[in-house]
Amino acid sequence: MNRLIVAAFVLASLCAAGAVAQPGAASITNEPHHKRLLYTSDVRLWDVTLPPGQATQPFVHDHDVATVVIGDGTLNIQRNGEGLTQPAPNARGSVIVAEHTGAPATYRIENKGTTEYRALEIENMHEGNWPAAAPFTASGSSVLKESRAFTIYDVLLEAGAPEVTHNHTGATIIVVIGGTLEQAGIGGTDPVRIQQPGQWLSLPRFQPHAVSAAGGANAHAIEIEVR
Repeated sequence: MNRLIVAAFVLASLCAAGAVAQPGAASITNEPHHKRLLYTSDVRLWDVTLPPGQATQPFVHDHDVATVVIGDGTLNIQRNGEGLTQPAPNARGSVIVAEHTGAPATYRIENKGTTEYRALEIENMHEGNWPAAAPFTASGSSVLKESRAFTIYDVLLEAGAPEVTHNHTGATIIVVIGGTLEQAGIGGTDPVRIQQPGQWLSLPRFQPHAVSAAGGANAHAIEIEVR
């Protein structure tokens, strides 16, 4: 089975309805494999790193979350004490959305493989009343997934092509998957380049931005817009 399909199957199970957090589980803030990178009124961003043979403490997800896989790993995932599937590999660039606002759940993740697992988790910090989606259209961008809390875009930029302007209505996290992405300067600032898988940029609500591939090669990124 294609690794991307397997990864999506395994982690898409995170959004199953009816989850109830277990007593005694740690707050995600206190789980040592989760490093908080950003916290605003709209979004909370976590860098999750799990070396081979290690496991997280049981921890709680209590907001809708989008997970962008950066580093391969073979995960054994438990939700509320029950295994979801047999350990399965993940694929870089796969994105999984789980709905936990109003339905918190406890997770324990173990890396059974021989390579490090790494992902960015983007939480929508709103408590509900999410606005209707208003996806944009732009060259090289397509809607990868939509949920009540997120619109997620797959961005493929060709080397040498003109920069492309995006206009997001919600706060957005841009994660580079491959190549070098350059964001044009905003408000007189210098352009910014991100080129290592997992490097990221944040944008506030209603902030247009222009992006292009740099370095003579195509660029691939995921943009997670928080509603």
